[in-house]
Amino acid sequence: MNVTEKKKVCMVCGKPSEASICDGCKANIQGEALGGKQKVDKKVKIEPDALRRKKD
Repeated sequence: MNVTEKKKVCMVCGKPSEASICDGCKANIQGEALGGKQKVDKKVKIEPDALRRKKD
């Protein structure tokens, strides 16, 4: 390997990868983001119901 050549690795796990983020890390990150979105969506659906109960 030449000194000027950079070793291509995943920016998350550091394993060799042609892409900047390997497929495994990409799937994990997307899964975490989806899980977080579902938690937020669930909270948003509960709050309007709670507010209506307080008014009654």
